[in-house]
Amino acid sequence: MVATTHTPDTGAIRRELKKVAPYDFPLLAAVVLLLGLGAVMVYSATINEMTQLNGNGAAKLQTHILHMGLGVTALFIATFTPYRRLRQLTYPALVVTVLLLAMVVVVGVEAGNARRWLALPGFNFQPAELAKLVFVIFLAHSITKKAGNIRRFTVAFIPHFMVASVLILLCLFQPDFGTSVLLVVVMFAMLFVAGTRLSYMTLFIFVGGFLAFQAIASNDMRLGRVLAAIDPWAHRDDRGFQMVNSQIAIGSGEVTGQGIGFGGQTLTGNLPEGETDFVLAVIGEQLGALGIAFVALCFGVILWRGARLALATEEPFARTLAFGLTLLLTLEAAVNMLVAVALIPTKGLTLPFVSYGGSSMLISCAAIGILLNISRQSGWESVRAQLPLLTEPEPPPPPPRHRVRRQVETSRLGRVMARFVKKNRPQRLEDVLGRDKEGKP
Repeated sequence: MVATTHTPDTGAIRRELKKVAPYDFPLLAAVVLLLGLGAVMVYSATINEMTQLNGNGAAKLQTHILHMGLGVTALFIATFTPYRRLRQLTYPALVVTVLLLAMVVVVGVEAGNARRWLALPGFNFQPAELAKLVFVIFLAHSITKKAGNIRRFTVAFIPHFMVASVLILLCLFQPDFGTSVLLVVVMFAMLFVAGTRLSYMTLFIFVGGFLAFQAIASNDMRLGRVLAAIDPWAHRDDRGFQMVNSQIAIGSGEVTGQGIGFGGQTLTGNLPEGETDFVLAVIGEQLGALGIAFVALCFGVILWRGARLALATEEPFARTLAFGLTLLLTLEAAVNMLVAVALIPTKGLTLPFVSYGGSSMLISCAAIGILLNISRQSGWESVRAQLPLLTEPEPPPPPPRHRVRRQVETSRLGRVMARFVKKNRPQRLEDVLGRDKEGKP
């Protein structure tokens, strides 16, 4: 007996493959728009009296474009590198990150009363930015591996809390309180989504809140920032100087802004760190409320596409990783925006894809590349899951019960009427009464 072979339905396969987009276009479009806006705003923020006198007004723009090139390269590599390989690099990357953070404490470059950078040839790298990405990958890997026991206290909290404590302690030595808070929030959010008991998390929230209060109260700089955030105008000559001038810049922009390249706070240099931490104030001054709304809309698209990807992905590691990366990017953007409008104390966190800073640009673009890769891989896997169904031939149509007379219509109206009559032809009496051919019920 000869076995029959089924030929795959290549037409159905091609139709399903066309549904798989090579990238998530809305997510990529939002990032590209933010990159373009960031380049313009960094140039506008650095054009003031000081840079004009020095004759090097475009220096930071040139460096920023170089950072963008590195970021786009990282995005491209991460997009076409399978995300599953990250699980193999989790622990080596974690060890390298800890070593880099320890090196910052010893031989780091100091600027602005902080030691956060390592001097590399032609580039200052901030290991705290790498720590954010590596920590999210570690949490996704660990949570996925321990999914069956994630509700146990010793499994859910002890290993993750130990790793977070090491990273946070090294960040506090720099000092970098903003990154420390960000790591804690991301850890609790990812553990909560993974299914950890809420009672455990409540206990650690109270303990963590007490430790954070002690860390703020015991440090004059952090305490001064908190007091300045409560009433910036009362401290406008010292701790609240940046917040006050940021509020003035945003308020003076009104709805449509004063125009790109214009603005009293920017041109006079009264807005320190306008190209980094307070770039949103420059956007508000020159592009108005519409510019700020545009930035918020782009990050809203990133949040929407990342959350949609996390919900649609079936692979546990990819789902957890997509959620963590989306939360990391959007939470950092939200903190930067809240600082610019003086709702929370200054944290030293940049606005992803917009602010001047090579380390932030590199890591943020790499995170988007991983999200794009997860989107591509999930699309391919959905097609592979349907291949057994697509390769089965369609069953042949049943033979007609009655001989169909061939009718040829020459006119278009005749063809339409023939189709209408055929569609509305009444059924036979035997079919209506449920009888067979012999008339028996």
